[in-house]
Amino acid sequence: MHLETATATDADTDANIKRAPQKLVRVDVYERLRSEILACTLRPGTQLQEKDLAEKYGVSKSPIRDALLRLQEQHLIEVLPRKGYRVTPVSMSEIGEMYEMRALLEGACVRRLIDHASDTALAALDAAAAAPDDNGVASWIQYNRDFHLALAGACGNSRLARATREIIEQFDRLIYMNMSNVLREAGNLQQFVDEHTAIVAAIKRRDKRAALALTRDHVESSRTLLLEQVGALAVIP
Repeated sequence: MHLETATATDADTDANIKRAPQKLVRVDVYERLRSEILACTLRPGTQLQEKDLAEKYGVSKSPIRDALLRLQEQHLIEVLPRKGYRVTPVSMSEIGEMYEMRALLEGACVRRLIDHASDTALAALDAAAAAPDDNGVASWIQYNRDFHLALAGACGNSRLARATREIIEQFDRLIYMNMSNVLREAGNLQQFVDEHTAIVAAIKRRDKRAALALTRDHVESSRTLLLEQVGALAVIP
């Protein structure tokens, strides 16, 4: 009886070991594919095939299919009947919707920060607003993303933070495609830092009116800059 129990336990352990790598493979493929889409290594409109992706990542079609399904749910991938998949193009109307969602979600995060976050948590935001040492475009895109994710992460509502993270990360591909030249100009970079610093200062004072106004103006400033730079490669009507 004890031997049977031990044998059953060993079998369960072996099954768990087999499942764990499979799960890790699926997560890794999803994260790598998503990262390439957001960084515009895979540009909007790029057509994809399961077979090609499986060969590229050195995996079977199953984790590729799972990753594509998750990315489809996030509107980063769309299915082309009998043709495979493609990276979802971004229309002008969708850009407007994304900025509208971002303004709503970030405003909600700022309200919760002021109402619920401790002084210690608010003081920690100073580091997120500080300019990066590296002046490369990728570093500045990461800096901007990390600042807004820090606001979301500290808001105290995990669902709100998760929704905000999703919309913020989807802006990366628009910025990579359209605003690289903007991020190479020192004046524009300093403007981002100044606006971030002002938002944090208002939040730390718990001045809700000022913090919300600064956040709204910052999102609108970003929208204006991006729309000025939009090119045909990044946006497919």
